[in-house]
Amino acid sequence: MISGKARELHFSSLVFDTHSDSLGRIVDDKEDFGTNTLKGHMDLPRMKSGNQNAQFFAAFVDSERFTVQEAVKRANQYFDAFDNLCIKYPEILVQAKTASDVVRIRKEDKIAGILCVEGGHAIVDSLDVLNNFYSRGVRYMTLTHNMSNNWADGIQDEASNDAIIGWKKSKLIHENNGWLKYDTRHNGLTEFGRKVIKEMNKIGMIIDISHVARKTFWDVIETTNKPVMASHSSAYSITQNPRNIDDDQLKAVSKNNGVVCVNYEVTFVSNQCNQETRKIDIWKQNEIKKLESTHKIGSKTHQEYLKKINIEHNKLSAPLLKQPIYTEIIDHIDHMVNIAGIDHVGLGSDFDGSRTPTGMEDCSKIPLITQELLNRNYTDQDIRKILGLNVLRVLEDVTGS
Repeated sequence: MISGKARELHFSSLVFDTHSDSLGRIVDDKEDFGTNTLKGHMDLPRMKSGNQNAQFFAAFVDSERFTVQEAVKRANQYFDAFDNLCIKYPEILVQAKTASDVVRIRKEDKIAGILCVEGGHAIVDSLDVLNNFYSRGVRYMTLTHNMSNNWADGIQDEASNDAIIGWKKSKLIHENNGWLKYDTRHNGLTEFGRKVIKEMNKIGMIIDISHVARKTFWDVIETTNKPVMASHSSAYSITQNPRNIDDDQLKAVSKNNGVVCVNYEVTFVSNQCNQETRKIDIWKQNEIKKLESTHKIGSKTHQEYLKKINIEHNKLSAPLLKQPIYTEIIDHIDHMVNIAGIDHVGLGSDFDGSRTPTGMEDCSKIPLITQELLNRNYTDQDIRKILGLNVLRVLEDVTGS
């Protein structure tokens, strides 16, 4: 239940979410976000219902689905979908490019939408493409997705031998077809990667360090002259998922005057869920390896058995994914505040790219976070910082307005 005080505080605050994959549902499934779709985690009516009034919408180019030649076109499909959404519902959603835009749009009682790109492979190793993305309104870029690209190492490559094996297999299959290739041998940022950081600083695009390898993170901190952001990462000290941020990184982001935004994904917020689902994931990987050793990949028999493995995997995973509850999100906020300070923590739901805890089924439930922060004796001003003011400050510092 939401108290009157929590409701008044929440609905009078800037509520800034730094990562949503919801545009993919428009691009791929042709959904109308102007109506209550009852699908996924977000649409415009539910955003209004939860007072989620500033939102970074991600363009994610899946490197296993799209070639180098297709990457920029795919990113622009996301940008076009966002533009069309703003055109169709101007009374609800308006594009923002600066912090002052966000403030103005919120005063008009509308949602400020900002574009971002998840995965630096989407710029296809071109600063010209990076600048083109900026001209379309992109105001942050996640340097890598889980896997590495040609100029920066990703966390999954660093953390998992299985991931490196998977990369080599993917590269072997796709290197002659112009696919977006991974390379796990950079030891952080390459020289070109540092040029990307400097260019992002120059044009006013936030550097997002979610999903990057630890060495990449430290290379970024050494190179950047602007605040950074972790758009959707939780605390590693609570949940040992390699994609979470450890305490030394939290301290570094604080010193950099950046912000770390908590991810709601259940395997990021619940260590028990993370560990138990990993065991099931390993079982699945082993079953697939055995299957591939006995049946030709892509054959009818292979497909039939693979389907059975996936069904069993989902059956085993389902009860585990329901265990975490939304208050565990605030456990991470508590830890981040203790380590990084109240000025360096925000919200990065990963809506429509994650599996959320019980009680946080969609963006209309966001007021529960405000209620729980009040329950834990945060002051009104501290809650406003976590809900959005910290992210607004970083956006202003980087874009210059």
